[in-house]
Amino acid sequence: MRIKEQSFFTAFFVGISLFAIIVALNWDFKTALVPILCGGIVCILSLIQLVKELKGTKADKQIMDSGFKQETTVREINWGAIRYFGWLVGLYLSILIIGLYPSLALFVFLYLRASRHVGVVRCVTMAVVTAGIVYIIINQLAQQTLPDPWLYRLLF
Repeated sequence: MRIKEQSFFTAFFVGISLFAIIVALNWDFKTALVPILCGGIVCILSLIQLVKELKGTKADKQIMDSGFKQETTVREINWGAIRYFGWLVGLYLSILIIGLYPSLALFVFLYLRASRHVGVVRCVTMAVVTAGIVYIIINQLAQQTLPDPWLYRLLF
């Protein structure tokens, strides 16, 4: 196994996620829950990717999460990045206006439908499950309340 240039980025993510977990272990449970959970997931996925890179496993030709093949132009990749940034800005504005849980469900549903590879039933299921998991983590495990969205303040 020989370390390649591309593997340093993945190794950096392994290191950052391990650092986040180690630091969060000293915090109280409510505060440490999200960094430990997210750091653990990132660490596991990054380690799997790092092992694949070091073994020299043939990578998929498609660039991750962009829908582009490697033969695309820089212009197409830049427009794709702008499009994804637009999705995130829309999510953040939606969270501000209607709240986290409906925004998250709406975002997951619309994002999956926009891919044109996922059926409506699966999109709805993924949206509900994602919003439910975030609700359980924030409201039940961490017992945190979120600020009211703008729409709620306007109506009530």
